[in-house]
Amino acid sequence: MQHNHPVSYAVTSVFNYPFHTEDIHRIAPLGFVPVAIHFRLFDILVEVGGPASGQDVLDIYQKSPSDSTTNGPRSANQTTRYLASTPSAIHGVLHFTTEILLSSAFLMRKLEATGFDYPFTELDIPMQYAHHLMENEKLTKLYTYAIMAAENRMASFNTFMEGRFGKEPTAPEHLKAVGYDLESVVAEARAMGLPVTMVDIGGGRGQLMREIKESIPGLESQDLIVEEFIQDITSISGLTLVEWDYTKEDNPQPIQGALFYRLASVLHNLPDLAAARLLQKMSDAMEPHSRIMIHERRKHAMADAHAAMIVLYEGREGSIDEWHLLAKLARLKLTFLGYPSGPERGAVEMRKIDWLEHILTQCARIMRQY
Repeated sequence: MQHNHPVSYAVTSVFNYPFHTEDIHRIAPLGFVPVAIHFRLFDILVEVGGPASGQDVLDIYQKSPSDSTTNGPRSANQTTRYLASTPSAIHGVLHFTTEILLSSAFLMRKLEATGFDYPFTELDIPMQYAHHLMENEKLTKLYTYAIMAAENRMASFNTFMEGRFGKEPTAPEHLKAVGYDLESVVAEARAMGLPVTMVDIGGGRGQLMREIKESIPGLESQDLIVEEFIQDITSISGLTLVEWDYTKEDNPQPIQGALFYRLASVLHNLPDLAAARLLQKMSDAMEPHSRIMIHERRKHAMADAHAAMIVLYEGREGSIDEWHLLAKLARLKLTFLGYPSGPERGAVEMRKIDWLEHILTQCARIMRQY
């Protein structure tokens, strides 16, 4: 298929999965999800354990018993029980039906206003345009995460990121499943007397680092660093917290020569140039033994997540070709690429280029042409 306009390419990548017309009818009810969460509907229906009317739910919410049974009975279904038992999922559903739904609703308005100019720039996406039309001018100059922080929503978002939508493999289990031997890399570094420092950029409350600490004996708190710039995170038990805002141009990576720099669901939040610049900052801090480990989904295996990244951040899920390109832009090389068969996140490893080896390889390639 020919793509004569960038928007047509984006639309094709988003709808690269079976789409059913009945999905359209599920959109409007999503607007009621934040209301249900506010009134603790999911928890209350599970608490009741049987049919409950709207008045019953309201009475329980207000802690004022009533004999009214109008509006017809409702009871907890499988989804309701799941949400009530998975606090992180409740927060995830809340964000998907507020920020993402809001930004998606203004996508077409934004494109029409700019004559379908695409790609968007980092601070000029449907989210900022929505706030511009709602006359929230202070928010129109902020990145999406900064908007969430200004609205006191980052604590909720971090709760979602800790458990997401249910049980997922731990970080070591995930790496093992895609064929990456984390323990051997750490053991080899120790045998060579190299540091085993691991840095999790944008690591939230440190779940990934805690999982690694539990799986690999001998790692101390000073070996496991979480870099964040979210104000509500001030300390993390058993780990080292370092404040770093990677979005500031004049702010280099503060940890030099770590064994691992981890980026889990970070690059897909960024426009292409911003993602490349972040990787360049990692590259500047790396030594020959250092590795960047990226955990992201494949674009074509998770088109709905790809769409969410576009409307929220002008980000994207990556393809294999795009990972190679990003590595080159950051003066790095791809040294491992592993994806599970389903939509789960893969593992992409990048390391510094050995320039002497690179030059000799290029010379040999040129000589073969003569």
